[in-house]
Amino acid sequence: MLIRPKILLDMKGPPQASAAVRIEDNHISAVGSGLTALPGETVIDLPHHVLLPGLINAHCHLDYTHFKGAIFPGKGFSAWIKSINSIKGSFTSEDYLAAIADGFRQLARSGCTTVFNIEAFPDLFLSMKKPLLRTWWFLELIDIRSRINGDETLAGAISFFDEHRDWPGGFGLSPHAPYTSSIELYRLAKHCSQELAMPYTTHIAESLEEQEMFLYGHGPLHDFLAGLGRGTDDCGHGSALSHLYDHGLLDEHCLAVHLNYLQSYDLALLKKNPLHVVHCPKCHDYFGHARFPLERLREAGCNICLGTDSLASNDQLDLRAEMRSARHSYPEISSEEWLHMVTTAPARAIGLDGKLGVILPGALADLVAFDLPENSDPYKAVLRSTETPAFLMVDGQKLDLDSI
Repeated sequence: MLIRPKILLDMKGPPQASAAVRIEDNHISAVGSGLTALPGETVIDLPHHVLLPGLINAHCHLDYTHFKGAIFPGKGFSAWIKSINSIKGSFTSEDYLAAIADGFRQLARSGCTTVFNIEAFPDLFLSMKKPLLRTWWFLELIDIRSRINGDETLAGAISFFDEHRDWPGGFGLSPHAPYTSSIELYRLAKHCSQELAMPYTTHIAESLEEQEMFLYGHGPLHDFLAGLGRGTDDCGHGSALSHLYDHGLLDEHCLAVHLNYLQSYDLALLKKNPLHVVHCPKCHDYFGHARFPLERLREAGCNICLGTDSLASNDQLDLRAEMRSARHSYPEISSEEWLHMVTTAPARAIGLDGKLGVILPGALADLVAFDLPENSDPYKAVLRSTETPAFLMVDGQKLDLDSI
């Protein structure tokens, strides 16, 4: 297959006019302005469009797609947790499977081809179909009330992962957060990451209540969790981030989600051991957090990615809206840089730098095309886009967005 757009953004060099992309199986085999169609080759012309790598959502909870509008913001982080826990109990497995399928549709129709999804209910795997998009399924690990019961559940999930290696993407682990997951669970995730080459991700320093709990040993989140029986001996000794660093649990394979609230010593730790960091701009705005410390994280050498989080704290699963939201807080950052945060940066975070999030020979054939208004900057055109993509390809297969 040969794809011929008006402008090509390969995310490794400047925009290219009149460049074509050849696809063989699920990979890109050639890129350049001199490519011509081979006898019998399928040709897709996109004369009024910009073609770029499919967008990569570095943090999402597809389970909660149908929670949209169910929780009003403004009552505090602990209150939000109580609300979401209450809602979760009213959903059946069929409800969650329908929510996941709807989430995939929303992602695809906004130009996303890859998602790093947190899966809270491992039993759902048994009823899932092969995913529509390239998906990394991160099994959520929580032991505050023994949701993960020993090694048996984890062993079953890993066995399922091994049997479904034909699914595009991969599998990983997600100790939920330092206030809900024990040090033992974090050690387990890191061990599996090292021994099984599995990525892992976790929420850290998401809220002021979390920082208050770890820094001072009191506050709404501290009291709520203590009431559930969580021990608090680890509180009052430093930040949530330093708590995990002190136990040697964060390394270059970890995707740290949020990092909204940092101490000066946290930044010193990050400079010594930079992490992949996922910022979720619209979720950030939903909770009314302080300005995200983007500049300081970049100065510390962190690899910044963007995600949508879930519709329990957002109104859409669209990375273009996330980039537009973030741009209001950081107008000095170019549209090109924002696009790197949803292409090359998450590809690097998942260990596929040069293979995902780029249009280069040998890279995976995940592509998206958006309308390109006449005489417009192609990077800005992507951020401004609100329509369904003109073209979407995942793993070398063109998706029919009208039938999704």
